[in-house]
Amino acid sequence: MLETKIRNFTSNEEVRELVRAFEEATILPSQFHHCAHIAVALTYLAEAPLDDATVRMRQTLQKFTQRHGVNVYHETVTRFWMKLLDHLATTHYRDMPLWRRINLIVERWIAADPIAAHYSRSVISSHAARESWIAPDRLPLPF
Repeated sequence: MLETKIRNFTSNEEVRELVRAFEEATILPSQFHHCAHIAVALTYLAEAPLDDATVRMRQTLQKFTQRHGVNVYHETVTRFWMKLLDHLATTHYRDMPLWRRINLIVERWIAADPIAAHYSRSVISSHAARESWIAPDRLPLPF
């Protein structure tokens, strides 16, 4: 079995293969790195408005984690990244193929920790933030 590509895409078909592997939970959590989360989220955002894409991401992440027996879902982190990625995809990176948009955003944002600019460690690590959306306690979202 070939390993699913999770970054440095060369076509939208490679992106679709990752999305399929995620939705069918055939990729392992240990292979589903942050860059893969970003790729799937940007795919969902390319196919639907922010609210619908966020619902799809939430439901699919919860199904994925349940199928693999891991409890790592975090509502605030998910919604924060969906909002940020939607902003990026609709402003700076909108006029390009999806695979290229994903590559550029991953390259720019994979090592960044934008959550730390907006949330204190105590708030983002709280049970409340894992269960539901908590607004930033440091810097309001500009998008």
